Amino acid sequence: MGSVCGRTLLKYSLFGFNIIFWLLGTNFLVIAIWSKTEKGNLMDFNSMAIDPATVLLIVGAIMFWIGFFGWVGALRENVKFLQVFAMSLVILFLAEAAVGILAFVMKEKVREVVSEHMFDAIRAYRDDSDLRDAVNVAQRTFKCCGVRNFTDWQENVYFKCCNEGIESCGVPYSCCKMDLQVNLFCGVKIMDYNTEDYCTNNIKYVPMNHIKPEVSDEEQIYETGCLVTMEQWFNTNLYYIGATAFGVAVIQIGGVWLAQSLTHKIKTVTAGYYHQHK
Repeated sequence: MGSVCGRTLLKYSLFGFNIIFWLLGTNFLVIAIWSKTEKGNLMDFNSMAIDPATVLLIVGAIMFWIGFFGWVGALRENVKFLQVFAMSLVILFLAEAAVGILAFVMKEKVREVVSEHMFDAIRAYRDDSDLRDAVNVAQRTFKCCGVRNFTDWQENVYFKCCNEGIESCGVPYSCCKMDLQVNLFCGVKIMDYNTEDYCTNNIKYVPMNHIKPEVSDEEQIYETGCLVTMEQWFNTNLYYIGATAFGVAVIQIGGVWLAQSLTHKIKTVTAGYYHQHK
């Protein structure tokens, strides 16, 4: 009786956790596929690092895969499915651990790669609505502008001082201080620069002190780049990040333990059944 109750508890604990996990993964997949279909680049994975829809698609696919084998294996008491579920969690855990170790050992290389992807995001800001929203959320959340500083927006053709458009020599509204962001044009024409000299000499970055005399950058926009503020946030919250990573690892290891325990009980019951009916 106790064995049956234990197996039932394991079965429905694993089923309940994985059906939620699977439903979340399914939702992520649907949203990502819809987003990529709307943009007409469903099979384009070249811009994976700066395309939120592609990232969501990959995360959703992983969650769908693991959750599906977990809840079906638990509900149907299918040993093969449970083994696939457990192995998938082990592989995911090892991959996460490897990425974490490499990121720690190669911090400068990671910083360089992240910086380049952030510049790619700035260049593609007006080309992808999902990316634009992600950049705006990041700049508002971390109270930053650009990668190293606000002048990095000169990398975007629309904000470049050489451009004659309305956004030239400006920054996105998400660079503005929070109380000014109700005005979507609060960052327009904020840089004061000799356009002819800038375009003729092909200077890559506008110097930090080139703000219009009548505008105080400290009052209107965030100066510091997002790479800097994100690093500061990471260092400040290192213990919380570590605790979160540990919690995720415990959940994954717990999932493997539940799957293996249920598999063992299923095999024990099956072996006992065949032994009795010999």
